[in-house]
Amino acid sequence: AQTTKAQKGFGVTVVQTQPEFPGGSDSLQAYIQQNLQYPAEAFKNRIQGRTYIGFTVTFEGKVTKAKVLKSANALLDEEAMRMISGMPDWKPGTASGKPVNVDYILPIDFILPPAKN
Repeated sequence: AQTTKAQKGFGVTVVQTQPEFPGGSDSLQAYIQQNLQYPAEAFKNRIQGRTYIGFTVTFEGKVTKAKVLKSANALLDEEAMRMISGMPDWKPGTASGKPVNVDYILPIDFILPPAKN
């Protein structure tokens, strides 16, 4: 988990921990690879790109309020949102040792293999 220290005025430092996917970033990448399905129409039309999805990890670890922050293509965005909606609960972020809601941004890459001649 990533921990940062933020100044809270008058020299008081608050220790913050970012939310974490179960098993860490390697498990998150594995989850994406296993659950992301390239939309058939996007594949056929050679559409690729990076979609940025923003969501909130609640103090209970639930993934909520997912939305497309930067679109690559409507087909890709729809698949990224579908994959995010099926995520398991995360380890919540903390501030001052207490679980808190944290906004999170996740880039999702859709990359096609090179075209065969």
